[in-house]
Amino acid sequence: MNYLNFIGETTTFNSEKWGKLTVESQSFTPASDGDLVVFIGDNINFKNPIVRIHSECVFAEVFSSDFCDCSKQLDLAMDYLLKNGGGILFYLRFDGRGAGLSAKVKATQLEMLGFDTYESREMIGVKPEGRSFENIAKYLISKNIKNIRMLTNNPNKIEGLEKHGINVVPISLILENCNENIKMLYKTKAEKFNHNISKKYYD
Repeated sequence: MNYLNFIGETTTFNSEKWGKLTVESQSFTPASDGDLVVFIGDNINFKNPIVRIHSECVFAEVFSSDFCDCSKQLDLAMDYLLKNGGGILFYLRFDGRGAGLSAKVKATQLEMLGFDTYESREMIGVKPEGRSFENIAKYLISKNIKNIRMLTNNPNKIEGLEKHGINVVPISLILENCNENIKMLYKTKAEKFNHNISKKYYD
């Protein structure tokens, strides 16, 4: 099926959780029907906005999986943006850290057998972190945005923007009081993905 891509179109609607949202259609990933840029709040500082790059996670966001922090991280990010004057959320509609949804199913099955999220992706032949953030950097520059504050623990996101001309000041985004699955995830992210996550969150 060929999807019509109305890139750059916008709409505004009210969210029961986060109030007025303005959503723009864009294409940053291989998702055939596009990705989203979401503008939250009425007082966004476009000279130095707060930004969150979030990848879709169907298992957590739709089916409430307790195996990862994705859904709760999205809530945390949206709440933070609202409480701090507003900001921009990039919602990437390509699951599995750039591997795709079918690869996510296979990788998750291996994780249920005891392998971590890094190992599972290596075992099925995909990159543990396969996303590119170049197109997001180009989008920001097209809006004359070269300095951002970004909600992330992921150095790949920071590097992926900085090498394409965006100055990034990171802001940590970590769940408190995690379940054992998320503690295991945080341990793997810290030790194998080099995320900036203190041991106190997974020891």
